[in-house]
Amino acid sequence: MSSPFIGFLQASGLVSYIIVVSLVLTNVTRLFRNDTGEFYAPIIMLLVFIFSAVISASLVLGRAGVLFWDKKYKEAFKLIGWTLTWIAFYLLLFVIFLSI
Repeated sequence: MSSPFIGFLQASGLVSYIIVVSLVLTNVTRLFRNDTGEFYAPIIMLLVFIFSAVISASLVLGRAGVLFWDKKYKEAFKLIGWTLTWIAFYLLLFVIFLSI
């Protein structure tokens, strides 16, 4: 597969993951109706943050890391560039969609 297509798949996976996490976080009050969350809320949020950082890094840098490890430096950086380009495209798409 070509670098632009792999970058598209990685960016699409990241955007899909962000949408799922956003939907869960916006509906968290409906999921947990008890008032014992004062202590547990920061712990849960930090764990979600760390989990999201690992998932996001794996989605964006996983394949490029393998290419870099195989000493295919040019292909690795090209893939990161294409992934960032597709992420910027999605960002622009969401900004345009929200401004309408």
